[in-house]
Amino acid sequence: MTTVPFSRVMRVNIKTVFRLRNLILTIFIFSLIGLLGVYMLSGPSSYSSNVWDVLFFTFAGPSIQSESFFEFISWFLPFLMFFYLFGNNTEEELSRRGDTIIPLIGSRRKWWLGKVVTLLLISIVYMLMGIFTVLLTGVIFFPFSTKLSPILLQYASNGISVISLLGLIFLLYTSTLFALSFVQTVFAVMWRNSFIALIFVAALMVVSWVFGTNRVHIVPWLPGSQAMLLRHTLFEPSVPHFNLSFSLFYNLAIILISFIVGFLYVRRMDIFKETIDIHTGG
Repeated sequence: MTTVPFSRVMRVNIKTVFRLRNLILTIFIFSLIGLLGVYMLSGPSSYSSNVWDVLFFTFAGPSIQSESFFEFISWFLPFLMFFYLFGNNTEEELSRRGDTIIPLIGSRRKWWLGKVVTLLLISIVYMLMGIFTVLLTGVIFFPFSTKLSPILLQYASNGISVISLLGLIFLLYTSTLFALSFVQTVFAVMWRNSFIALIFVAALMVVSWVFGTNRVHIVPWLPGSQAMLLRHTLFEPSVPHFNLSFSLFYNLAIILISFIVGFLYVRRMDIFKETIDIHTGG
């Protein structure tokens, strides 16, 4: 049987995912949370703020003492939107045309790997768009600067620069987005139900906020904490050894487990839902 090249698989995946509606919704949601960041900065001390303060307060997440639902929502919305827009693509394709597209590709392994790589690319592009949109929103209200403001510098225990702030936000959010949406993808395929899988990963984020509040010892072990800057040691010294490396390894472990579990399931699943002896590929 002639198999489809992996490059063509990726082109089809990317074309399917990057729709105008998804682009508009992504820009809208990040513009909204950018405005929420501007709102959180409003006050007597805002005269010394600049655009990087908006970026920080937009992506910082709830602090370990924070029980503010407003702070949680502004941090949670980008994740929820990503889960809604992209977390169900694999299950949607599988349920609609899995019995034709997988045999056409010629390998379940290639189909599954294509979905994984596509999800990673989407996570990267989503966060780049998010950071860029928030900065554009912030520069409307606050001046641009090559340095962080005195207000922002006081949050970090060991100092921080513009580049390191960008790196922290991008790496923590992208890896957490990818890891949790990967979990969503695997459960959606296994359960054949995108909605329940979305509710499950959304609940993980809520639980991470609620159970991590005022509980120093469990903060690093909660999945959503990996994308909460204000709960990392750099910004919260009471949480020891919770740094970028820890979060990246934590998310990598989730990704590897999800990949293996998902691949093992995909190799054996009945894409026709009725016959047992089917094309196995891989």
